[in-house]
Amino acid sequence: MYRTLLGATLFFVASSAGAQQGALKQCAEIEDSLERLVCYDNLAKQQQPEKAETKVKEKEMTKKQKDSGQKAAEQSTKNSSEQSFGMEHKEKEEGQLDRIEVEVVAKEKGPYKKWRIELASGQVWKQTDGPNYFSWSEDDTYFIERGAFNSFSFGREGSNRRMRVQRVK
Repeated sequence: MYRTLLGATLFFVASSAGAQQGALKQCAEIEDSLERLVCYDNLAKQQQPEKAETKVKEKEMTKKQKDSGQKAAEQSTKNSSEQSFGMEHKEKEEGQLDRIEVEVVAKEKGPYKKWRIELASGQVWKQTDGPNYFSWSEDDTYFIERGAFNSFSFGREGSNRRMRVQRVK
């Protein structure tokens, strides 16, 4: 009795494996890549248990409900996003300054001939670009201005010379 049951089970498994091999060969013979992919997907769906199919359908339904509710909001966001594409780094945040005038309290050259500048506000800035000539005068007004990609330049009124700086403290 067990032999007949075992034989029937093996026959069923072998026949289903043979059918699967035949279906795989049919899919492999399809020349159009999209149609071939659809064929393989259909075979894979046949192999999944029903519980997985119902879970997938439930997920698809909830996703469709969420998507339909969000499409209007996404469309308006997309339009404004397209308009500002490539200009994000040029837009200022609220309250962000482009330039401040500063009072230099102390300045010193570091070991690599780069300036370290202390301001009256307590901020400390260091030079980040190569050592270059920068003239100092006690009577002049100095400023720090914002550059591209969140860089900063230190300069003096009436002079075109600037040096790149980075805030340390």
